[in-house]
This record gives sequence, C-alpha cells and structure tokens, in this order.
Amino acid sequence: MAAARTRRPRGDDPFVFLHVGDLHLTGRGEANARDLAAILDQIAACAPREAFDFVYLPGDIAEDGTARQYAILRAALARHPALPIRLIPGDHDRQHGSVAAFHDLFTEVADSAGGWRQPPVVNRLPQPEAERDVAQYYYAETVSGVRCLFVDMVSAGFGRKGIGLDFRLGRAQTCWLSDEITAAAGHGQPCAVFMHAYPDDLRVPDERLDIAGLIWGGRVRLVEMGHTHYNELAHDGRTLYAAARSVGQNEDGSVGYAVAAIDGPVTSWRFRALDRQPPFVLITSPADRRIAAVPASAETSGMVPDARGRIRVRALVLSDRDPAYCHCRVDCGAWTVMERVSARSFEARIAWPAGARSLQVEAVDARWPGHGPDFVDTDVIEPPDLAAEPQAEPAIPDRPGSDAVRIGAWLQKGVRGDQLGPNRAGRKW
Repeated sequence: MAAARTRRPRGDDPFVFLHVGDLHLTGRGEANARDLAAILDQIAACAPREAFDFVYLPGDIAEDGTARQYAILRAALARHPALPIRLIPGDHDRQHGSVAAFHDLFTEVADSAGGWRQPPVVNRLPQPEAERDVAQYYYAETVSGVRCLFVDMVSAGFGRKGIGLDFRLGRAQTCWLSDEITAAAGHGQPCAVFMHAYPDDLRVPDERLDIAGLIWGGRVRLVEMGHTHYNELAHDGRTLYAAARSVGQNEDGSVGYAVAAIDGPVTSWRFRALDRQPPFVLITSPADRRIAAVPASAETSGMVPDARGRIRVRALVLSDRDPAYCHCRVDCGAWTVMERVSARSFEARIAWPAGARSLQVEAVDARWPGHGPDFVDTDVIEPPDLAAEPQAEPAIPDRPGSDAVRIGAWLQKGVRGDQLGPNRAGRKW
C-alpha cells in the first residue's frame, strides 16, 4: 500500500519543531557530544526536509559556558549548515558570571543561513556590582502561522556558580513579552513561548506571577522548556507546559529529542528516542483529552465532523524515507489508509462512533520484517468525550506556570512521571 503523493498548500500545515534537551557539553570525547552528533545526523536525514520548522536548544548548552565547550556544538552544526536552529541561554551558559562565549554563539547562529537575523537586545539592568547595560537574548518571529517568543531568563539575573539559580526577565523584557502575547491574542494568532524553565522558577515573586498570568490570560498554547532534565507535560486547561529530557545529564531514559506540533486548535507532543529505528509518528489532530483545551468542544479538539459524520485524522511521520504505508483506526477496529497530503501530514477521514475511546496511527517502513518493534511506530491518543457533561471554564491554578498541574506518567508520549532530575527527585550532578 504505497502512500499517495498529493501535496497540500503549506498554509494548512501544522507548526512543527524538534526540541533537543539541555546538552551540558564538556569534552569532545564525552557521550553527550557523540549523542548530539547522532541526533543532528538523524534530524538532518529526515525526508522531506520540510517536515519541521526548526530545531530548538533550550539553554544549558555548555556545562561551564566556555568557548571550548561551545566549539563542540559548532562542530556538530557545521556538518549540517542548512539545519535551522533556535536557541536561548540557560543558567549553565553563565555558570561563571559571564555569557561572552554564549553571546558569540548566539550572534553566529542568528546570522546563519537558517537563523532569525535578530541581534541581542541591550537593556539597562541592576547587577550585583552596579547597574549597567546588559545584552539579553530574547526575540520573536512568526513561523508557520504561530507567534514564537524566545525568552531569556538568565541574563537579567545574578546567578552563577557559588550563588545558585537566579532566573529573572527584567522590566524591559517583561514589557516586550506582555506586548507580544497581547498582540497575538488580539489577532487570534496561536502563540508558543520558549524559555529555559517554568515561570514558577523565576526568583522575584511578582515577576513569577506576572509572567504566569500573562501566559494564562493570553491563552498561550505551548510553553516549551529545558532545565528539568526529564520529560514532563503539565496542562492547566489552556496552556501545555512541556519539558524535554536532557542530552547531557540524563536519568530519565533513552536519549533523544521531543517533537511538538500546533495543528489548528490542537497542540501535541511526543518524545523520540534515538535508539529506536524509524519511522516516528505524532498524531497532530485531533487532541488528546489530557492536553485538550478546556472546555472541550468539537472545534477546539479538532473533531468537527464532515457531511458524512467523519472526523479528520492528521499525523506527522518522521523518517529517512517515506513509509510503505500509514493507517489509522478507532479502538481495535478496522484500519483506514492515510494519504500523504503534504510534507508534514498524513490524513484520513474516519467515523468516530459514540463510546469510542482511542485513536491509533501506525506507520510502517518497507524494511519492517513483519514482526518486532523496529521500522514500525504507533502513536495512540484518547480524544475528549464530547458527549459527557459540559465542562466549566477552568480557573487559574493556585500555582500558575508550575509543575503543580503536571499530568504524570504517560509512557506513550515518553513521560515517566517520576521527575528524575537535579531540581526534584534525581541526582545533583
């Protein structure tokens, strides 16, 4: 069953990015340097290249923020000069009180062929020694219809080795973020925020609540983070907070990268382990009940039926070649073949009967021997029960912008739920 080659206009494609977690690079011969190279090799081999928008690095790129450590990333990126990269700083990128080496990397990547072409923003900020001009590494761009806001939690703070964490945004960046989120909401434009840690990790209580409140009030769709070192999903009824497993300091399982998408009203996320053979599947529509907007409706869940009562199923397949076929089914029912409608989407229409619980999409590579886990992959979701009692509009959480609303274990998405990281239940590295 060969997949159809129909191509849909790019305007209907989902927004897709790949999140490579905290690298904590130290030496060229270390495991994390080899893993980084292997991850970028796999990503660069994805066919077609238009399957995703960019690769996101959430900070803590270098363990000690030194030029020698950033050179490891430069060497890995040099093998794939066309790969679009987006990055922000983490606390380790100013481990010794300076971001000079990160600054050089930031400006170099920003000005590269696939870069965002925006310089650091210089603001007057209080610092331990005296108020002075400080470069901050925040920027915004619209990608595949989504307003992407990249936030710098590090440069305004006083954190460094011997002092500890001190995440801050500063007044100028907070005002910028407020303006951006408000403008996106006013235009009905989906918005994604990229930051190193949860807003709840900000040092100043007022700033902590301001940023979390902005995200809540602006109905930001996704906040994508590093820092935890483990995969985690937290949903407050409006916003999905997602953190991805560290490449360099990892107790959470197989190294790899997260794949996230915003497809119309639906936000989706799943972790891809490097030790799994292709293909990789992510259902981008409809929504799963655990991360669907509340109150759920056919419109907000991507479950508006067509004239024949069928819902549209969409999935992203990442691989080094087209799958032999991709198909979907409801619960344990009959399979329906999906057609490739664009570089990013396989699609089918399928009946969703009353009482149905799960939706499954499977992609099969021509190299699959007919048994075993290699060269075949499945994503499974549980769409919202729209026939259930109507849901009320959610209230803002007691601790907005935190892991208090985390979902817990969700193995299908790569989430263990035990928070094995240095800031929670893991080792301190």
